[in-house]
Parts: sequence; structure tokens; C-alpha cells
Amino acid sequence: MLICLRRDLRLQISLFVPALMMLVFTLARFAIWCGNSAFFAPLSFTEVFSAFIHGLQFDFYMTALLMGPIILLLNLPIKCIWWVKIWVTVLLLELVFVTGFLVADYVYFPNVGRHIAEEIIQVSNDWEYVVSYALTQLWWALLILLGGLAVVLRFLYKYISKQTTWKRNRRQTILAIMCILLLILLGIRGHLGRGKSLGVADVYNYAQSSAGAALTLNGAFTAYQVGRKGTQEFTNNFPLEQAIEITQEKLISTQERVLNDTYPLMRQRINIASPSGSQKPNILIVLLEGWNPQYIDAIGHKNFKVTPVFDEILKDSVVFSNAYAAGQRSIFGFAAVLGSIPLIPGLPMFGYGLEMASLSPFPKHFSQAGYYTFFAQTSHRDSYRLCALASYLGVQDSYGWEDIPERLPYREKAPFGYDYDALQFAADQIAKHKAQPFMGMVFTGITHEPFVSTLSQFDIYPNDTWEHGFLNSLAYADWSIGELLTRAKKDGWFDDTIFVFVADHTSGPREEGTLKQNFHIPLVIYAPKHYQAKQIDYVVSQLDIAPTLYNMAGLTPIYTAFGRDMFDVAAPHLAMVSEGSNIGLITNEGAIRHTGSKLLTIEPYTDSFDAAQAEKTLLALNKTAYTLLKENRWYNPQVEVSHE
Repeated sequence: MLICLRRDLRLQISLFVPALMMLVFTLARFAIWCGNSAFFAPLSFTEVFSAFIHGLQFDFYMTALLMGPIILLLNLPIKCIWWVKIWVTVLLLELVFVTGFLVADYVYFPNVGRHIAEEIIQVSNDWEYVVSYALTQLWWALLILLGGLAVVLRFLYKYISKQTTWKRNRRQTILAIMCILLLILLGIRGHLGRGKSLGVADVYNYAQSSAGAALTLNGAFTAYQVGRKGTQEFTNNFPLEQAIEITQEKLISTQERVLNDTYPLMRQRINIASPSGSQKPNILIVLLEGWNPQYIDAIGHKNFKVTPVFDEILKDSVVFSNAYAAGQRSIFGFAAVLGSIPLIPGLPMFGYGLEMASLSPFPKHFSQAGYYTFFAQTSHRDSYRLCALASYLGVQDSYGWEDIPERLPYREKAPFGYDYDALQFAADQIAKHKAQPFMGMVFTGITHEPFVSTLSQFDIYPNDTWEHGFLNSLAYADWSIGELLTRAKKDGWFDDTIFVFVADHTSGPREEGTLKQNFHIPLVIYAPKHYQAKQIDYVVSQLDIAPTLYNMAGLTPIYTAFGRDMFDVAAPHLAMVSEGSNIGLITNEGAIRHTGSKLLTIEPYTDSFDAAQAEKTLLALNKTAYTLLKENRWYNPQVEVSHE
């Protein structure tokens, strides 16, 4: 039965709640600005003011998108008190959800210097972990939130029941609905003219730098835009034919030949020296979760005293002091290291659609050469789908948390597993296949937030800050590597093994916000019986690892990679990186950051740096990778050779 309302509060609600949502967005922007003062320091007062003003456009987009349809339903001429209560409840839940999301964005922002974007796709596929983490680690916050929400709703229900009346006539109702529809359209499109609706790239109509863009945008908008499309927005109009020529010049060695013009990056080495000795070298890649070189004393020249094992390793290693990650998340480091697959804005991520293209199977090539190949990660098997993706690239065996026995009496449960257990498990698999050379990767996880106490001897610092928690975890990770090397010597495969230690991405504060700081990682090749210790200072990338290992192992497969041998001293060395919706290029002379249509920042390291030439190279690399992956022209070993 319809109950006549004693007072019509719908207009007030329709104005007040969206205004409150806009205020929440503004407060979140203010919090990010204050909490990352060093990152935004280069912005002038005018740029900051512009970010707050133009940011309202992106805030209104999300407000109109989320609340507009609900407000429309609320204002329909239905004289039922529960109709009002239902939609007021939905509006309040939306407000709470957005507030919580913006808090998460605030926490996330310092880690990568940008808002949540493609990470929303990963989270949507790991919702079991998110729910489990919320219920176990944040239960008290959820309890407070739900309790407060229940109290507010009870008050609102009573207020609505007592104070609401129906006063609008038909003409007023129609006018109100038309105004709401117009505001929804205006908010979502961003304008009333022709053209596309508001997108992430539109921020550069107002911002002149990535810092300005980050302050203008909000995390809810960027996450929604990427989440609904599955990719970042990106535009690059560089001529394709010229782009391919430049890319081949930068990435393909004079000792390699391109096999088919349709697949211009697919090649084969024609002259290669066999590795010393008759025994094929073993290869073990240890992908280090979030290791930052500044916390390794022998690299950062500090005195944190948590990496004694790694400091000793560096004395007998080839150390690449100028190495960079391809992206800012684990999935991108995994793809770059194990497959030399770049992260390209505008395309799906690896594991979320990119694998639909034919990709060069780096591990499979080792399997075909008689190697036992495996992949192990400390996280669960379905985390980032890495086990499935490793198998897709040709790994014979892949393992996750479910397969790895817990070996030590840990003090707290680590959400991403234990490095010692995974590394010892890898040694167990090697022992089972001791008749074969092996090529394996172990992906560690203890240095992933949230940091936990593992063993009492590694609680070196009080766990009161991010840095202290990271350092304690790093101490355990370092010890775990030492135990692996001890095991390798004991089991007799140390001397014949090339160890590659490389971080998946960097982590920690990014006060400068430069490309160097955002992407600099440790990269070490440790094989004291094969290679003399030295430091190499020119730029290299995770994407260079696969071509390098082919050459180190003496393999000559037909392959595609977006890098080249790191030991080729005569080659042009560079690192292409992806930073959210932007791309960047790091060279020995300098670095640039680009939107695809606009040069954002220039970081010269020498007086000879040519930013215009760097821009040309970057756009060519990006255009080539984008086109070949999108058109499935990346890799196909079955094609007929078109020229020698």
C-alpha cells in the first residue's frame, strides 16, 4: 500500500548528497597533495590551483555516473516512503564506497606516483584475496564502518518517515527529471558538443606535466576508465614504417637476421659463441618482489645492515648499475623478464587479453634445447595468473603457495608467502632433475606489503613505518638467498649455474618523481665460475634479459624480444617504460616522459642529450610494439623466410 509522504525531501537530498560527494573528492585531492609534497613540489601555485579547479570536472563525471541514475529514480513520482528510503540508502552506500576507494588510492599513490588504474583489473580477478584480507586484517575497520552506517541509516529512516511530504505537481516533476538527465549527460560527456566523452587523456588539456595530471585526476575516475575498457587510453600517430625501421635499428643486433617482413622483430642469431665447456649452463632467475637498490648497502651506499648476503654476492657479480623495470607492477616485470614482452598502453595487460596474441616462448626454447624448465612463486597459483602464464610461455612445471611446504615456525602469516620456502622448494625440483640442465624462475613475495614478522632474528627494526617493515622483510629475503646458495653448493650445481637476480619493480618513497627513481631496480648476474666481477653502467632493461640468456646459453632459436643482449657494448642501450597512461624512455644521456601526443618532462643527464631525438625513438618503439601485438605480428616461427 502506498503511503502518502508528509514532506518532500527528495530535492534537498538530490542536491546535498552529490555536493557531499564532490567535497569528498576535493578533500581526497587535498590529502594527496599534502601527503606527497615532494612529488608535487615542481608545480607552481597556478598549476596547483588549475588542478583543483579542473579536477572538479573529473569529480563531477564520477558523481554523475554513480549518483545520477539513483537520483533520477529517487525523483520519480512514486508516493511510497520505502521508495525514498531505498534510494537514499543506495546513495549513502555509494558515498561510503567512493570514500573508501579514495582512501585506498591515497595509500597507493606514494608507491607509484599515480592513481589506481590497470590495478583495478587485477584486483577484480583476485577478489578472494581482497575479501580475505579485509576480513582478517581490516575487520575492526569494517566493523566500525558498518556500525556507523547502521546508526546513520536508522536516523535517516526516522527522519524521512517524520518529515517527508509530497508537494510537487506533474509539471515540476517533469522539469526536475529533465534537469537531472541533462546534468547526468553533461557530467559523463564533460561537454554538450560533439566528440568523445571525458577520458583520462583529456587531463592534458589542462595539465602540463604528469604531476599536474595526477593532481587533477582522481583514483575513482582512472580506475573506472581503465576497468571498463580493459586498457589505458593512448594515442600515437608516428608513421609505422619509419617506426619499425627505428625499432629494428635499436633492438636487433648485427649478428641477427630478421626472417620475415610481416614479423619485423622476429629474428635469429647467425653467429654465436658456444658457452665455455661442454656442459650447458644452468640458469636460475630470482625475481625479487619490490627490491629497491637504495636499500642494498653495496649499491645504495647506506648502512641499513639488512643485505649482508647480497652485498657479498655483488663482489663477484656482473652488476648492472643502470637497470630499469618495464612497468610498476609485478605482472609487467614477470612479462618483461620471462618473455621480453613490453607493457604497452592501449593494449590489454599480459594475463588479461594480451596472451591472445602469439608470443615468443622463452622457456619453451630452453625446453627444446634439453633443459628442465620450471616456475615457482611464493603467492597462490592463481595470483596474477602467473602459473598459467608461465605454462603458456612453455614452462614444464609451475608451482604456487599450494605446492610449497612451510618449513619454518613463522611468527605471522605472510599474505604473499615465504621466500625461504619457495627457494628451497626450487632446489628440491632441481635435485629431482639433476640429469638435465635447468632454466627456472622463482618469484619471491615476502617484501610485498603488508609486511609481517617472519622470524624473531629478522625483527631488526621496530615495525612502525613502511621503511622499517620493508627492511625487516628484506633481511629475511636476503638470508633466504644465502640459504639457497648454500644449498646449491651442497647439492653440487652452484658452479654450473648462472644466477640472475632482478627486481620485478621498485618500491618505496618516490620523492623526486623522476623516471630514474620510479623504475630503477637491482639487476645482477652472479656466476663467479663463468664471469668475472665488474660493473656495467650503461642503461639496460628487464626486456634485455631474454636475449642475453639465449646468448649466454649458446641457444639460437627463432624468437621475438623487445630488448637486446646486455653485454653488447657497441649497441644503443635504452629502456622503454610505461607509467600508467604515459610512456617514457631512459637512455645514458637523459630521459623523457610522454603521453603519446605530448612531451611531458625532460630529464637530461648530460649536456649532449637530444630530447627531440629521444622523443622520436620513444614514439617509434611504442608504435611498433603496439601495432605488432595488436595485429598479431609479434611472433610466428612457422612462417616462410621471406629474405636472408
